[in-house]
Amino acid sequence: MIQITRKKLVEDWKNYGINHIEESIWSSSIQQKDLSRIREFLKVNHFLYVDISIVRPPDDSTERMKFKTHYHVDGQCFSTNYGISIPMNSNNLKLTVGLQSELKDQECQDKTLYIINSLRIIFGVPIARELMFTSLAATEKFSDVSISSELGYASKFDTQNLNFYEDIEYCQLRKLPVEALILLDKAFQQRFPNERFILMWVAFEAIINSIYPFDHNGNKRIKYFKEELKSNIVNDEVYRLFKLRCDVFKEGKFEKKELEEDNWSLYAAIQLTIMEDCPQRIAFLKGYENKILEKL
Repeated sequence: MIQITRKKLVEDWKNYGINHIEESIWSSSIQQKDLSRIREFLKVNHFLYVDISIVRPPDDSTERMKFKTHYHVDGQCFSTNYGISIPMNSNNLKLTVGLQSELKDQECQDKTLYIINSLRIIFGVPIARELMFTSLAATEKFSDVSISSELGYASKFDTQNLNFYEDIEYCQLRKLPVEALILLDKAFQQRFPNERFILMWVAFEAIINSIYPFDHNGNKRIKYFKEELKSNIVNDEVYRLFKLRCDVFKEGKFEKKELEEDNWSLYAAIQLTIMEDCPQRIAFLKGYENKILEKL
């Protein structure tokens, strides 16, 4: 079935300058009934040459490979791998993207990262929680290319409910710097909240800097949250997160034992920064303000 789908995509895309295709499979809580809304979201935001579907192993024979390292008594490092069975009927999102060029030495191509992290930020992280398999090949070889696998990490983000609010699929995304996409991808894989906060904050700064590239850092926050979004509440909350960031980046201190609540707040701020002016951004803003006020 997968091979038939691959051949059809190659046939459909080959005349549009597509010379490479990447297929990635992610553990996901997405349901079949919601795929049409995801497709509409991709269409609204002009993601071309993209195919999504749900795939479920028919039995327990499907395996992905996990790498592990150990040290010999003489200190030499050895790396081995072993198979992990994928549970029968486990739910997974398959994303296939057509590419005009291939980027070397990346776990996923920029286009895949852009789509996956946009889905995570808008709809919720469990929509594409963990990378299970990936394959990349020139178009003429894609039908028969094998898959490779990589293991991610679990976190409290796993239990997040997906955001299928009314008309959420019509939100408008701004163009994001690839540096932010890579950082977000790694942030969502972290097991511990401290590492996640660092990666998410740097991603947040990359996004803000792309919106106002010529302003001073403090002015960018004020200009966006206070002046553009007209929210003193969110501006003050982001400033609080900035002071926490200063403790971490300048002094190397994690004063709080549990940073996950701060990560959730930073996640909400990032949601606002990746959206253009649209009704959905207003709705997210009101929800964020209410959450902040509940903590006061």
